[in-house]
Amino acid sequence: MTCLRRLGLAAIAISTLPAIACAESVYDLPKPAFFAQARHDLLTLQRHAAGMERVLAEVRARPEVYTKPGTGTLPPDVRRDALTTWATIYAYFTSTEQLRQRYWDFVTRLPNDARHPWGFALTHAALASELARGLEFAALTQGNPQIEAIFDEADAELGLPARSYAEFKQLAIHAKTAAQLLSGAAWMPQAEAALRKHEAFDDARVAAAWAAIKRDSARALSRLGRQGVALFASNALDILRESISAAVFPAQSAFAEWLGDVRVRRLGQPLITQAQAEAVAARLEPGDVVVTRQNWFLSNIALPGFWPHAELYVGTPAELSAAFDADPAVIAWTRAETESAGSLSALLFRRFPDKWKKYADGRDFQGHGPIRVIEAISEGVSFTALEHAFGVDYLAALRPRVPKLDKAKAIARAFAFQGRPYDFDFDFLTDAALVCTEVVYKAYEPAAGMQGLPFRLVTVAGRKTLPATEIVKRFDAEGDRPDRIFDFIVFLDGREKTRDAQASDVAAFRATLRRPKWDVSQK
Repeated sequence: MTCLRRLGLAAIAISTLPAIACAESVYDLPKPAFFAQARHDLLTLQRHAAGMERVLAEVRARPEVYTKPGTGTLPPDVRRDALTTWATIYAYFTSTEQLRQRYWDFVTRLPNDARHPWGFALTHAALASELARGLEFAALTQGNPQIEAIFDEADAELGLPARSYAEFKQLAIHAKTAAQLLSGAAWMPQAEAALRKHEAFDDARVAAAWAAIKRDSARALSRLGRQGVALFASNALDILRESISAAVFPAQSAFAEWLGDVRVRRLGQPLITQAQAEAVAARLEPGDVVVTRQNWFLSNIALPGFWPHAELYVGTPAELSAAFDADPAVIAWTRAETESAGSLSALLFRRFPDKWKKYADGRDFQGHGPIRVIEAISEGVSFTALEHAFGVDYLAALRPRVPKLDKAKAIARAFAFQGRPYDFDFDFLTDAALVCTEVVYKAYEPAAGMQGLPFRLVTVAGRKTLPATEIVKRFDAEGDRPDRIFDFIVFLDGREKTRDAQASDVAAFRATLRRPKWDVSQK
């Protein structure tokens, strides 16, 4: 089932699908798997659009920074905030384009094939979303020399190549892109009729997404009609200077070549094997912090750095019991709690009976087990098994240098978060929904009677947040200091060229901080 999981099939019961080989193209999937994947990706596009809207709202609210050419130099903090704002919307554009490329082969399917209108819907939705928001972003920001210069700066950690803004304008405003939008808009009625024939709109989420596609398409066409000629004229030199690429974002040649070449390539084939994942788990203890990365995966796209994801390792119920239930400090704490439990296992069982049952039964949302990790993913804060949590391309584990009681309290907090939705706003100020690093951050947040882990939040696109890369930065900065907050456990380094992952040392792990966000050319 690994292939299906990597393709993102969260909308259906994975255990009900037949095992299949990993597909080179999404159109190679069995039809039930294809339709489930298409629904999942359509909803993902809607989340990307919502993320771009949040960034646009911030840009509209700060015309003194983004729109009006200033006479003085922007302060360093404002410059950095502006760059992270551009990097955030650029990342959404990049991932939207990745989904567009995934389905572009719909043109090779016959119109009476049910996958044809679905493929069209995904490609046109992506393009309409890119142009509806990209054209507005260009209108708001171009003509401000200082902002254009900032946006064209290269920043590997943020995933920005040099001249990314010029490249963006060239492709978002180019006549070829406009022609694709116009032809797509013309085909929408036929595609809608086919989708209705195949009962796609019986799913209310699909119907709502189709309505959003219509709005985006009309919005983009309207903006092209109002400002397309003027925008094209003002950027004619950029357009003539740069070559036309089939892939809109990002501009790095390796990534663009991958986008144009393989659509779904290697999704479903993580570089870390199940045997390696089990070997890592054997070295871990409940309370350890794990950072992971999966190339080509659309997770935490709005956060900078090489490492996009963090997880809390809790182990199996037996491992949890062995780690904490005989510890005097943990016993004393659990006895003092309302439940008067006497052990961490008993406390969790009494405080969260339904969650404990889900954890102890040992099956995650994909049917894998035993449960060993708590992580925030698109499905929400979830109990997951190694197949999901460690089925990635890069993985490193760190051990917090805190008392065992702190780890027990952190795990209890994480249990409280389980079941809450994923925070697509990346808002650390509330607990109603959580992003992946927020689970780790709030589980170990210092409090009365808890030393915890004092992470420092950073500002990204105007929001206080904690990218997983910041956890690695903290580890790197503290080195071997006696007051460091982490010890190094393990690092598995993915290699695209050889399609595997190799155990590496702490120096190599630290060096990942110098790798670009879009790391597609492993040596």
